[in-house]
Amino acid sequence: MKNVKRDNAIARILYLVVGAVCGVFIILSSDPEKLFGTPRDFAIQMIFCMALVFAAYFIQAVIHELGHLVFGLLTGYKFISFRIGNIMFIKESGKLRIKLYNIVGTGGQCLMMPPPWSENLKTSLYNFGGCIFNFVFAFLFLAAFVFAEKGTFWAVFSGMLCAVGFGNVLLNGIPLQVGGISNDGRNAFLLGKNKKALRAFWLQLYVNGLMSEGERMRNMPEDWFFVPSGEDLFDPMICTIGVMKYNYYYDTHDFEKAETIAKYMLHAPGLLDLHRNELSCELLFLKIFRGAEPSEINALYTKELDKYIKATANYVSRRRLAYAYQLLYLKNLTMAQKCLEVFEKTVKTYPYSAEIENEKEVIELIKQRAEIF
Repeated sequence: MKNVKRDNAIARILYLVVGAVCGVFIILSSDPEKLFGTPRDFAIQMIFCMALVFAAYFIQAVIHELGHLVFGLLTGYKFISFRIGNIMFIKESGKLRIKLYNIVGTGGQCLMMPPPWSENLKTSLYNFGGCIFNFVFAFLFLAAFVFAEKGTFWAVFSGMLCAVGFGNVLLNGIPLQVGGISNDGRNAFLLGKNKKALRAFWLQLYVNGLMSEGERMRNMPEDWFFVPSGEDLFDPMICTIGVMKYNYYYDTHDFEKAETIAKYMLHAPGLLDLHRNELSCELLFLKIFRGAEPSEINALYTKELDKYIKATANYVSRRRLAYAYQLLYLKNLTMAQKCLEVFEKTVKTYPYSAEIENEKEVIELIKQRAEIF
């Protein structure tokens, strides 16, 4: 927990530094008479510059994910999906489709199917591809800033693109866990520690690739997934396999084993905050589903978890949780029906058909539990 707070503090400092550098570029590239003219001129300039900062972050996010894509392809990985914000381009049945999906704490993500498993699996270029692209393009934007005419739009914007680009290199290259997620540098650090973490990294990508093709986890070999113990519980990469073991049992609808795994993994010291929140949501659902005492449910449904649930409300699993909460716990049929309608709307743009198929089955189990046929 101390390391997470430290990493978040470092990230905040880096964001402030990037903002300060952007300010320097604004001063260096702007016309002083316009920038420090009347209060109205100054306000207009600042609003304009803030818009450029957001645009620079967006462009550098695209560049970063393109770096992962290019270096992944160069080292034998195959394209699965490319996401910026909540817009995802995913390959389905050989065709590129647009879906809506987002992961809290990430601005984008490029997922790829790894080559066949090998203890010599190449991961460095795939992990650092985004930083490499940010670094190269930051230098190009720096050159553009140097040669741009002072006071022009391009002078200001190229300076911001340069600052944000170098900032992204630091934010993603320095090993950190920010927003509950390990960045590229930390992933690379963890993979270099032991072969078991490398295998876990490969398996995550491989299973995600299979699921993007419509394969259910319940049809995958159970021995792929294991519950970590001992020192492995301190490794975030290996802990992910324990989370996947939960997902395996959830997909087989063996909710008793799934609940046991969730409770166990929530005590893992190395579990990422993202996975901790996800498992807490799942445990909340399982307690509601089996009709646990209100005291058990209320103890788990904390303000922190409620905040996370609201932040991830567009997940199909959150829609399922909301439906179960209203129907089985609050017994509010009107709200439950509204939740079901939102669920059905969400699955239309959700990227993973295998997950949709399972969640629809669980929705039917919820109805049966409520004796609604």
